[in-house]
Amino acid sequence: MQIQELSIDPNPHHHELNPVLWENNSLRIEIRVKLLQIARHFADYLNVSKLNLKDVTISGSSAGYNYSPYSDIDLHLVVTKTNGNDELFTAKKNLYNNEHNLAIKGIPVELYVQPANQIHHSAGIYSVLHNEWINEPEHVEPTVDSRDIKAKARNYAAKINLAMRSQDLDKCRQAMDELKRLRRAGLESDGEQSVENLAFKLLRARGQIEKLRKYITKLESAQLSIGENNENR
Repeated sequence: MQIQELSIDPNPHHHELNPVLWENNSLRIEIRVKLLQIARHFADYLNVSKLNLKDVTISGSSAGYNYSPYSDIDLHLVVTKTNGNDELFTAKKNLYNNEHNLAIKGIPVELYVQPANQIHHSAGIYSVLHNEWINEPEHVEPTVDSRDIKAKARNYAAKINLAMRSQDLDKCRQAMDELKRLRRAGLESDGEQSVENLAFKLLRARGQIEKLRKYITKLESAQLSIGENNENR
């Protein structure tokens, strides 16, 4: 994969919030209503006796000035406590996002369950439930060199390709975990404008992260299956 030849801007920047979603720095009414409907549908899908819902928020590039045609809407159900359902929430989140092709004005919607005490790194966080900013993004001109982002993305792509060529499930999982860890470290140190985060997003826009995720699922399925030659006779 030749990252240097990508036509995608590795660090998009605008002087206004996405006008498709926002008006006068507040969510458009019809957008907010639809997001709350989606959140309610996801909550029903989780099917737990008590969700302990505290808030419904959106964050990420769609709640900031660095949105692009590849951005999605990160819709978080913030809960005060998970009651030990962390793994269940993760599994159902993945299933829900795979089963439902949701979009607002052409922008994909990704659902998450977020514990209220979990630190969430995002320049902009907006409460859809209360219709107000929790963390309003500041308009700051980007300072990261796009060449640094592409160089880091090439490094990430090499890790993905090496892991997939190994056809080893553990190595593929390790590669995914390392990419997430590096991105998290970048967010914690320099926020959304970190080279690590922007490189990760560049690869995600090109489908490389999803490609690795699907390959991991394929290897997991193969590991749990019995081939014709190995069946009991």
